[in-house]
Amino acid sequence: MNIAYHCTDNYAQITATSIVSVFENNKYFDEINIFIVENGFSQETKGKFIEIADRYGRKMFFIPMPDFYKEYGLYLVSIKKKWMFDSYSRLFLDRLMPNENRVLYLDGDIIVAGSLKKLWEKDLGGKCCAAALDCISESYYKLFGLREGSRYCNSGVILIDLDAWRKCNISNKVIGYVQKNHGYVFFMEQTVFNVVLQDQIKYLGATYNVSTLMQTMTLTELKELRHYKSFYNQAEIEKALETHVIVHMTGFFYVINRAWNEVTNHPAKSLFVEYCSMLRWNQDVLQKDTRVLSVRVKDFFIHTIPKPVMIRLAAWIYNGWRVKNIQKQSDRVRGVR
Repeated sequence: MNIAYHCTDNYAQITATSIVSVFENNKYFDEINIFIVENGFSQETKGKFIEIADRYGRKMFFIPMPDFYKEYGLYLVSIKKKWMFDSYSRLFLDRLMPNENRVLYLDGDIIVAGSLKKLWEKDLGGKCCAAALDCISESYYKLFGLREGSRYCNSGVILIDLDAWRKCNISNKVIGYVQKNHGYVFFMEQTVFNVVLQDQIKYLGATYNVSTLMQTMTLTELKELRHYKSFYNQAEIEKALETHVIVHMTGFFYVINRAWNEVTNHPAKSLFVEYCSMLRWNQDVLQKDTRVLSVRVKDFFIHTIPKPVMIRLAAWIYNGWRVKNIQKQSDRVRGVR
């Protein structure tokens, strides 16, 4: 089994925790190869990852992060400071892993809590990849140019048939779409992934990408918040919460900090601590709370205002104001008046 991540030194402990969770829950695999597309790893960091692989009898490979502009002609416009262009690397694994024919891409904020056997062996039916649904409103479908009947997926877990990806010339289509939008694509590689591959994605069950919003909101609340076009039903979500093969420790406005922070109400905190404690790294398992005052005040009001009221307010921002703002920014970048 081949698994790929992308990572920087600053995110190393979190990604390493994910890798440990893979190894712990998939010991019966004869072979597990980890490929890390790394951006500026120190030799010390590489040594730590190699030690983990050696301890479990697995292999670790490091791939230098490409310069997307110099190597692919991909000029990218910054969306948010904390959103790194490194995330685009998952869309070029066909080039970065030229000798492989299949790979499971995972975000670093993933905990694998069960067996990946069924997922790894899944028949893609001739499609390029498989991914789980994301919860997004119809207004975004129209904004991004997704066709009727398409379903928007989360790009944090992608099972990729690299041969099919190459045959369909996906990486060149990715470049074309980004260039067409002058480098400005909201939700970055996730939107590019969905638009370029909208006919080439096999849909996975929710158990393979249990997000934070699934764990903190009821389906009724999600419908009110996201006005989603296509998502899992109540039975599918309940089954996923019970079985949760893959837990995605995503950020969410109703959760204070991420799961690896000392001060958090994140539902996956205990799961993160469990696997991070297995690293044997000489550093704290949980990070200090570094929120600035304005963020602390925002979090205070979010959890002081009654939840139904907060959801309605967030829904107005998410489904109305932000969509208009994205279109305005996109027009500005493209020079549209």
